[in-house]
Amino acid sequence: MIRMTLILLACIGVTMAVAGRDVNEASQRSGYGTQVSRAAADPAERGGTARLALDDEAGAIARALAATAAPASGGTSETTPAPATVNTVAAAPTEGLHAVTGNRVNLRSGPSTANPVVDQVVRDQRVEVLEETPDGWLRIRVMETGLEAYIFGRFVAPLRG
Repeated sequence: MIRMTLILLACIGVTMAVAGRDVNEASQRSGYGTQVSRAAADPAERGGTARLALDDEAGAIARALAATAAPASGGTSETTPAPATVNTVAAAPTEGLHAVTGNRVNLRSGPSTANPVVDQVVRDQRVEVLEETPDGWLRIRVMETGLEAYIFGRFVAPLRG
């Protein structure tokens, strides 16, 4: 076992000596290495956006929303897509009060992860199921706030008793 380890280390050393090259020397010859690293280090200099501070939550959200907004076909004005039509089924078996089973679960504006998150609920929070979609999403009302939103069905359970 020790021989195999020594042979492996020797092979790695020989490979590094033969195939390895000095990065600084190669970049000075080609002229590209330092320019690329400088451009990547300062995106504001090349017309991009500046870096965000780690605690700038509002800025991060604004950038994420701007990045995901699809431009209109003309490129000059923004349009918002029409909400998708949702076929719902009456929630006869799941009517009534339920409790959230996940530690922290996103509530969405529509029955898909493509819809934006509007709020979150926590474990044991009470919700009322209003309707259920064929693909397992539930339209609920949060009892504490009155907010109506969608949650995936596996994150809620009927209250016992």
